Amino acid sequence: MDIYIYLRILIVRYIQRKGNMSQEKFDLETALKNLNTDAAPQKRNETVKKKNTVKLKTDYRYEACNDSFPCASCGKMIMPEGAGTHHRNHCPYCLSSVHVDVEPGDRKSDCKGIMEPISIWVKDKGEWAIVHRCKKCGKLGTNRIAADDNPLLLMSIAVKPLASPPFPLHLLENVIKK
Repeated sequence: MDIYIYLRILIVRYIQRKGNMSQEKFDLETALKNLNTDAAPQKRNETVKKKNTVKLKTDYRYEACNDSFPCASCGKMIMPEGAGTHHRNHCPYCLSSVHVDVEPGDRKSDCKGIMEPISIWVKDKGEWAIVHRCKKCGKLGTNRIAADDNPLLLMSIAVKPLASPPFPLHLLENVIKK
């Protein structure tokens, strides 16, 4: 559900409970004005009585995550600054990630396995992306590289197929001579 629709529904329900409006008519501006003019909560026995509040989960598909977190693989503390993007999704030191999404940003995966970097993918316009494979369930995923990623580790992953070709190197010499 869109956050603005959800907030509008909450405001309507609040105003209806207060008795300040009928159920068939809603004016958002009037409702917002009434919210701002309501009296402060009453103190009883030096405590403030609060109603149950609804805590909305952050939707990382649309909002940046500015939280620092420890890498699940190498243990180093990951800061959102320096990534060159608002969506930090892997460790800049070991390039590992955590399997938290079913769709990018939704945080709906139950797996929570470590996603190890296995390859580099060069996208259409030359942008690099890291190919990750979950150690727990085997799911493949990609993440754009970040500005502060370890360049030596990126290059070692990128050239890994050249160092370990799927055929004996001495056979390549025969193909080149022909």
